[in-house]
Amino acid sequence: MTELFPLRSRMIVPISSIVFGFLVAACATDSPIKSGTGGAGPGGGTGGAGGSAVVSCGSDNPDDLIAEFTDDNGDHPADGRSGGWYVYGDDFGTFDPPKSKDPTVAYPIDKTGGNPACSGGGAFHVKATGFSGFGAAAATDFVAQVKPMVKGTYDASKYKGVSFWAKAAAPVKFVQVKFPDVFSDAQADPTTLDPSYFTCTNSLCGFPNGCSPYIVKLSSTSDDPNYPKYMTTQIDTTWKRFDILFADAKQDKYCSGYNPVMMLDLKHLVGFAIQVNADFTVMPTAPNNFELWIDDVRFIR
Repeated sequence: MTELFPLRSRMIVPISSIVFGFLVAACATDSPIKSGTGGAGPGGGTGGAGGSAVVSCGSDNPDDLIAEFTDDNGDHPADGRSGGWYVYGDDFGTFDPPKSKDPTVAYPIDKTGGNPACSGGGAFHVKATGFSGFGAAAATDFVAQVKPMVKGTYDASKYKGVSFWAKAAAPVKFVQVKFPDVFSDAQADPTTLDPSYFTCTNSLCGFPNGCSPYIVKLSSTSDDPNYPKYMTTQIDTTWKRFDILFADAKQDKYCSGYNPVMMLDLKHLVGFAIQVNADFTVMPTAPNNFELWIDDVRFIR
């Protein structure tokens, strides 16, 4: 399964987290009334009447559901997508549960740790320790491989972003939300575009397609002001909904480079990832250990 672009090139460089800009919705308490679309602003929002809170879990359209992990690891075929979630990371760390060496073995889910405000049931739960190269991530590819090691692409142009719920054992720093597309994923099917497009001018990030995907960073620092909406947004110990808008995604400043459309190519989107980068504020780079739960992932219409 394809890893983040620094991983493919085995680069250990201070690449900032690829994070999708996202707005946080406060979770409701005390037996929320669950709603697919009601009562939410751009970040999810909550509201209600008569003492009962209303939680917007995201779109009710079944075509928009990416994963809810009720009884599998997000294998939710819809609108031409295949689904299924996995983990990736650099060569230095370990996952708990461990990652199988057999790519056909699905990553296990936590069947008791789901988001109680929405689908309940299971969640994608991963603990990562010791990843000091670039970090580690949970990810999904929208379309099955068209042949071994060649990923298909999905037309997501009718959507404006992705929403997901998440919590962690402790607040997580250096998170990035990533949207790899046909220009930035080295395993994307090259037959969908003119082959001459597949050139990256940034040699620091490796070839082929070594330039950054379009990303949104969470809790980014003032030295990288490209994601102002998300500078105070953080995955912490409470279940929250995060809305990541495609319009807010930009290439990472450390690995920006050639992209003929100069924007995220929504017509040829490969997948979605939530990556936790290593700590590049110290040298040598230090592990940024984390324990993360993800649930109720949907496209935003």
